[in-house]
Amino acid sequence: MRQKFEKAMKLHEIYEGYVRFRSVREIASRILSIEMSIKYDGKCKQQDLDWLALKSEDENLLNSLRREAKRYTNFNKLDFGDGNYLTTASDLAKALDVLVQAKRTLDDKARTKIQQATDEVIHSDEMAEIVKQQAYIDLQNSYAQAESDSAKRVGVLAKSATDI
Repeated sequence: MRQKFEKAMKLHEIYEGYVRFRSVREIASRILSIEMSIKYDGKCKQQDLDWLALKSEDENLLNSLRREAKRYTNFNKLDFGDGNYLTTASDLAKALDVLVQAKRTLDDKARTKIQQATDEVIHSDEMAEIVKQQAYIDLQNSYAQAESDSAKRVGVLAKSATDI
């Protein structure tokens, strides 16, 4: 039963992107462990990558990481405490940076896919046919406009000739 619950929690964590049973520091350490496995092993579970992608979109988590990092940062205070505070602040800042980079990568991939889809539509045969039709309609309109301008000039010339 416990194993089933743990799997359900992981699925909930992956698909919902939010687990209320974890602290910000625990989430930061998990982010860093995923980043280390990617950096040094060159591989990672797809489940962890999905979790990281969802966490990078979670603005509440990003703001919480910023607040926690600020809380553990020494702003030139002499009575600040030991080095563990600075280590915690460093870990939180690294986790925030990993999430920001993941979000930037996801945004770039999405932008690239949209641009490729747009390019495919623009360079398709249907679009070329639509452009030809529009050019033909524009040509007809300009011809009609020139013909009406010509008729107006002829009318003005005829009127001035009868006035003489």
